[in-house]
Amino acid sequence: MSARQRLIVIGNGVAGARAVEEILDRGGSELFQITMFGDEPHGNYNRISLSNVLAGSEDAAGIFLNPLDWYAYNDVTLHAGVRITKIDRFDRTVTAGDATVHRYDKLIVATGSRPFFPPIDGMLDHGRPLTGIFGFRNIADCDAMLEWAREARRVAVIGGGLLGLEAARGLLERGMEVHVVHRAERLMNVQLDGQAGAILRRGVEELGIHVHLDTSTTRVLGEDGHVAGLKFGDGSTLACDMVVVTAGIRPNTDLAQGAGLEVERAIVVDDAMRAMDEPDIYVVGECAQHRGEVYGLVAPLWEQAVVLADQITGANPKAAYHGSKLATKLKVSGIELATMGLAAPERDDDEVVTFSEPKRRVYKCVIVRDGKLVGATLLGDVGKVSFLMQAFDRGMVLPEERVSLLFDLGAPPPATSVAELADDVQVCNCNGVTKVAIRTCVRDGARTMSAVAAATRAGSGCGSCKGQVLEILEWAAGGQLEADPTGTTTCRRSRCPRPT
Repeated sequence: MSARQRLIVIGNGVAGARAVEEILDRGGSELFQITMFGDEPHGNYNRISLSNVLAGSEDAAGIFLNPLDWYAYNDVTLHAGVRITKIDRFDRTVTAGDATVHRYDKLIVATGSRPFFPPIDGMLDHGRPLTGIFGFRNIADCDAMLEWAREARRVAVIGGGLLGLEAARGLLERGMEVHVVHRAERLMNVQLDGQAGAILRRGVEELGIHVHLDTSTTRVLGEDGHVAGLKFGDGSTLACDMVVVTAGIRPNTDLAQGAGLEVERAIVVDDAMRAMDEPDIYVVGECAQHRGEVYGLVAPLWEQAVVLADQITGANPKAAYHGSKLATKLKVSGIELATMGLAAPERDDDEVVTFSEPKRRVYKCVIVRDGKLVGATLLGDVGKVSFLMQAFDRGMVLPEERVSLLFDLGAPPPATSVAELADDVQVCNCNGVTKVAIRTCVRDGARTMSAVAAATRAGSGCGSCKGQVLEILEWAAGGQLEADPTGTTTCRRSRCPRPT
């Protein structure tokens, strides 16, 4: 057997770790000596669950997807807490922050993104955020916020997107008075139309969160070196002793630019997930730009990782990434939400079917073009999400009675509906788990939700898929479920035992 090639992975976040998992699943440990570098001093974890850690509903130790022993078990060398400072494409080396130099045959860049701090007067002190101002991106951010929140009383969250609302919910659970300040006229304005945004706002305010829409922050007010409040465009102010900035993210491209790789908004890649004109450098995740698009959702990262692994291992040299249809299912401040495609019609002949019940915090909308589903929003009631996601992903012919897209009108019982789902339908968006993966677990003996979660991670993100995962589990097991046992369940992907 020829000597293994040296594969270096820069980045130990969700994209980099998932790419390595996919490589291992294709026999990559026999092909490569795999070395990973990660900025954070621990293994890979589920960032989606950070809001639960912030809220106190989940312990930080429970959100790890690949603990440190996973790397050793899979013969992966991890340099945790070691940042790569330079890529030399011509010498085929990377230089680490500890001054060590490492040679590669293949290189994967998975440097992810960082929080964006908008240019607001007073926000930065000598290039760093004023004391009491936090981003919300990693465990260290979460720990720092919780430490500061012990003494703080009122927090302002700048940004009313998903991350901002989750930070708001978490800090509300810690007993703080929480204000969300958002420049747009509605919450989650990228994903939601006006009606859905209004219903979401009502639900968020019912939790006890104060919402300030169409409000631009023009200055951060400081006192004795720490934050004391915000000043807005209309001249009004809000006193606060803590600020969380969730105004977006920016891809980490400094390394790539320094190495001379092609960078626009992010690192430009081809359909094989290779950096342009670099046959041995691959890019995956939020730092990759494919056909002009940069993806921040988890599901596209999984799709990219599959193509990358097929290419780098030679398992499928024809594998190609053609972009992702954006669809997601999650919880926003405890309210279930599913979105896919368009949030609002774009053409005069687009068909739109909506149902709104604000008192129950329910809103449903589907957009049909040329007989195909091109967009859907389900807020508060996501019972039809599986069918809609299939229709959206596959361009299925839709029923003439469009209202049946929103409601079950004499539909078959849930077990039959689950049986009719295609095997490759993605059930858990947070972890890229398909129906067939759950069926495989049942075939291998899983009869409990915890066993399925341990083997596939389904339900270990936002938790919004747990009901459907349980339906599929019950259907695949013929109704023969068991009470959740204690002990150890073998994790298929991590390929090492992990406590349930």
